[in-house]
Amino acid sequence: MKLNKLALAKKQIKELRKQGVKVRISTCGKVLIDGLPFSFSAVSDGAASQKGIVVSFSGEPVENGSLTFGTIELRFFVGGRARSATKKLNRIEKSDGKHIYQAKFTEAALAEFVPSKGKAGSEDFLADVASALSFKTTPTYKGSEDAEVMLTVYPIEDPLAGLAVEWRSCTSDKDWFEHNPDALKPVKKRRFGH
Repeated sequence: MKLNKLALAKKQIKELRKQGVKVRISTCGKVLIDGLPFSFSAVSDGAASQKGIVVSFSGEPVENGSLTFGTIELRFFVGGRARSATKKLNRIEKSDGKHIYQAKFTEAALAEFVPSKGKAGSEDFLADVASALSFKTTPTYKGSEDAEVMLTVYPIEDPLAGLAVEWRSCTSDKDWFEHNPDALKPVKKRRFGH
């Protein structure tokens, strides 16, 4: 029986390596509010990579200039020690003429994702914390109405197949959570394929 489980685990790891380097956004703030910190985390969802990751924000509010960014901070662990890196979110023009804010973190290594062996326990939790790449930035939003922005995180090694995307609203309403109390209710996420 144990031999079959070991063979299955080896097969799953082999499949992950075939899938390549991927990331997943594991936690993400609800809304980008003008002048308030916005946080999110990414973790590996595939093979390991030492080449780093890229974070970008795009969409109509970036394009029309109503949403701007200064720096973004990354916190991560290397060999059990906490590290941090701060980069400028640069506004760049893509080949299609649209603009995005982007920062590259070449120091951010991705560990190989290992599927959980059943119920998530304290070991799984500690492994997730140790491998998480946690980001924090403070947006400036001057739009008169709420808008949507796309947050993208991708591994430098495999940007197209490995990317993760979240859409979030941005607002200048500093009391947004007070005006949207349902936003504080927890949402259960389903993960398929893991």
